[in-house]
Amino acid sequence: MNNPSFKELGEISPSRYEIAMMAAKRARRIVNGSAPLTEDIEAKPVTQALHEIMERKVSKDE
Repeated sequence: MNNPSFKELGEISPSRYEIAMMAAKRARRIVNGSAPLTEDIEAKPVTQALHEIMERKVSKDE
């Protein structure tokens, strides 16, 4: 999967700020040792977080 566009991410949340915060929080957890929730383990933390958000494995409440 290529990096998702904001149009695709808009289906998850209409707020770009909220998506950025979701990705930042999840990326921080990945850097701190959290196991990846998707198959793409070789990706950088922010890319990994965006993939997890697109696959709906990360919610707004986390």
